[in-house]
Amino acid sequence: MQGHLIIADISGYTRYLTESELDHAHGIIGELLSAILGKIQAPLAVSRIEGDAVFLYGVVPADMNGQVVLESVEQLYVAFSQAMETMVINTTCRCNACANVSSLGLKIVMHCGQFEKTNVGGIETLTGTDVILAHRLLKNHVRETTGIADYLYLTQACVDDLGIHRIVAGWTEHSEEYEHIGEVKGYVASLPDVWEFARQQNEDRVVQRDAWHTSDTFTQAPPAIVWDHMTDPLKRNQWMNGNTHTLQHDRGGRIGPGTEYHCVHGVDNDLLVFTILDRRVGEYITFTMPVGDGVALRYTEYVVPSGQGSRIVVHLAAPHVVATGDTAPPVVLDGVSQALLPAFDIALEELARMCEAAQEALLATSRAWS
Repeated sequence: MQGHLIIADISGYTRYLTESELDHAHGIIGELLSAILGKIQAPLAVSRIEGDAVFLYGVVPADMNGQVVLESVEQLYVAFSQAMETMVINTTCRCNACANVSSLGLKIVMHCGQFEKTNVGGIETLTGTDVILAHRLLKNHVRETTGIADYLYLTQACVDDLGIHRIVAGWTEHSEEYEHIGEVKGYVASLPDVWEFARQQNEDRVVQRDAWHTSDTFTQAPPAIVWDHMTDPLKRNQWMNGNTHTLQHDRGGRIGPGTEYHCVHGVDNDLLVFTILDRRVGEYITFTMPVGDGVALRYTEYVVPSGQGSRIVVHLAAPHVVATGDTAPPVVLDGVSQALLPAFDIALEELARMCEAAQEALLATSRAWS
């Protein structure tokens, strides 16, 4: 089976334990590992906990957007950093374990290759040459070469499989040499930069209390699959019943604030432009779109974990006059309501159906593998 192998390893662990009170230190490490585990969702899964590291794997659907997979891995560091920040802010304990939390870091390596599941002594594990290589990647010269302590080291095999060449074009190229394996080429990114970007985002979303209209539905698919269908232009084109759906202004291959979805629809090939105002990975994405002369509609699409699946919720603010920000006149509100709101409900149901089909295909692959 081919898939992605990921190891999130807490750095500074050994020194931290030897210089700290063990009862507090083990509790802190446990909380940090729990924060990482809490961010893991299909198609990624935990293989095992390896002391101070989490070993993951994922068999990614062939049509899943590579940015979705990459950002799901980057979010492991965001969760780790959020947990660290909360501990530092809230602790009043002066023991070495609590005082030295900030000395810990996280490095993530990610490789794509072949592996199999085996059962040894009743414990399921992954085996194969690429599993060995993934672990070898932790022993590297990234820090000495790049000066980056907390990093994501992505092999060329991952880049090729995910099709994220434009995204890594701005990363640092890095290669390692391993006995019996040879040269392994890859790319390095600074994870603190990911965390800093997440912290600096200005939240712009429509919440329930401010909604002019709300559409919602439920799907058995996990949030990652829903997020992929919400953000990938080809999939959006299907559930929005467009003729074509293209991207403009994606930054370095990444979809984010300022990116435009150009949707051509209808027999007259009318063009609608949806501009991203804000997005929080795996949680919500806020758009603005013109709905008339000088009038725009702002709305937020949410994916919310719910039981074994996800709720998909769309909150729309009342259409507003772009020049003033004032709510559009009642005649405009009525026109938009009649023309667009039923389409939102229909599109959301189609989105849920497509996500469930994708989830079933993923489960079928997992069953065949097992």
